[in-house]
Amino acid sequence: MKRKYLLYSLIAGAFTLTGCNDAFLERAPQNLNDETFWNTPNDLKTYATAFYGILPSGVANISDQNSDDMVPRNVSQFIWDQYPVPAEDGEWSKSDWQNIRNINYFMTHYQTVEGDEAEINRYVGEMRFFRALEYFSKIKTFGDVPWLEQDLNVGDTELLYGPKMPRNQVAQKIIEDLDFAIQWLPDGRVTSTGDDANRITKDVARHVKARVCLHEGTYYKYHTELGYEYADLLTKAAEEANTLMTSGRYSIYMDKDPAHDYYNMFVMEDKSNLSEAILYIDYADPLRRHNMGHGAYEALAGFSKDFVDGYLYADGLPKALTSYPTADETMAEELANRDPRASQTIRNDKFFEGNESYTVIVTEDELGADDAYITQFVPTGYQTIKGYDPATAHRGNTLETHDGIAYRYAETLLIYAEAKAELGSITQDDLDRSINQLRDRVGMPHLTTSVNFTDPNWPDYGYTLSPLLQEIRRERRVELAGEGFRFDDICRWKAGQILNNVMTYVGKKISVKASQAQDGLRANNGCVIIYGNDTNADLSYQEGKSRTWNDKMYLYPIPTGELQRNPQLEPQNPGW
Repeated sequence: MKRKYLLYSLIAGAFTLTGCNDAFLERAPQNLNDETFWNTPNDLKTYATAFYGILPSGVANISDQNSDDMVPRNVSQFIWDQYPVPAEDGEWSKSDWQNIRNINYFMTHYQTVEGDEAEINRYVGEMRFFRALEYFSKIKTFGDVPWLEQDLNVGDTELLYGPKMPRNQVAQKIIEDLDFAIQWLPDGRVTSTGDDANRITKDVARHVKARVCLHEGTYYKYHTELGYEYADLLTKAAEEANTLMTSGRYSIYMDKDPAHDYYNMFVMEDKSNLSEAILYIDYADPLRRHNMGHGAYEALAGFSKDFVDGYLYADGLPKALTSYPTADETMAEELANRDPRASQTIRNDKFFEGNESYTVIVTEDELGADDAYITQFVPTGYQTIKGYDPATAHRGNTLETHDGIAYRYAETLLIYAEAKAELGSITQDDLDRSINQLRDRVGMPHLTTSVNFTDPNWPDYGYTLSPLLQEIRRERRVELAGEGFRFDDICRWKAGQILNNVMTYVGKKISVKASQAQDGLRANNGCVIIYGNDTNADLSYQEGKSRTWNDKMYLYPIPTGELQRNPQLEPQNPGW
């Protein structure tokens, strides 16, 4: 039975951290009585609890719409190079600078607390962990940003309007915060009971450090114009991932059903003991609910044809080389004999056969019936079923309670394999301990260091990539589909040009021809066109007709208003 008490329900009631709103950093919390509050470690715990809302929700499944994997019904302005430089707000405002100020307020007030050093530093570790999360988001979005680590008072204009710190230096500050958290947070798995239920541990900080180091290490490796060193970061990524792998506390969820285990993990109601969850997020009615399944059903987006074509076949070979039939006129044909994660990720009638809660989409074996997968909510026809349980997804908005997974061990294994491969030190044993654990869950052939094939359809990243790294990147794409990693991956790999492929924004094969279009459906090589404004039904790539990546989009622009208020934020990010 799931717990009825949720740590996260405390966020609203702990106290309100608010201030004025006249600059990119607002003032410190105004409703705390500093003379009475900062006395005991429990005060620190209460303050830190209010920041747990920064953690991932753990129920992301349609979060790759700014990428080649998913296609939203409406054009994504940013990746179509239609994003204007804002005068105010924009991503800069969304990047919650007030959290940084409130964290730093803690850092300059907690020293008055008396008590056990380890207990005090546990909550300091939590706050530094949250600061690391906030700053990691900022450098991914803007690159160089101001680093602030002290409380700001009225009149501190030199700090408030200070210069940007180079991205690699901010990354080192982030790592220092995470190292402090690793030193002082409790060891072991996140507990699901008692006063410390759902509070972060060393393992959570290790996982995030591995993620940060892989991201920044590969970003610096491929963005050679920065001139930053990267090998040490990749080494740290592999080391932290390896620590989790050798701890014996985590494993890939397998229940002896390769055809359903991957899907079942996401719809499992109680994940408090899930071996794959480094940090699970507890949901329970009525305190905390989500919309994962219903949101998948009404996503207003779907996977792209390019993404679906990327799945290997059951023989471990890609579409261009497999011995299996590769017909894709219908969903059943397209998903047959594929990596089982395809059928456990993309909605199809065959997978839900016998499930009384499931509403059958394709009711006839006649020409055009398969087009029923394409709806106003899923324009490509490829709906995600991660977290989609037909028994609960149609109750309505925000009425679901199966637990989320904020940080998943599968990602740890992917970090390890990629970091080792980027360093050129990966072995077959490394693959067997990482990628092949994921493949074992779904009964796929093992990946070998030699790869043993050359896929003519490997993405062209604009530089030479080893066959092994191509396949590790494919594995990451498939395993983490829809979970919000893809755009970050494109940016850190300096891989924006893969978005130029028109098949990254068309959907499944349809039966209607251009002259027989229904409800706006038209065909490109037989696939449904999502953005079919051109009267020419053939939207295969042509200059000026398909989207074209611009390297400025590796970063967001700083609003012009912020640049005027603080000239030290100049120069504007490249290309903007």
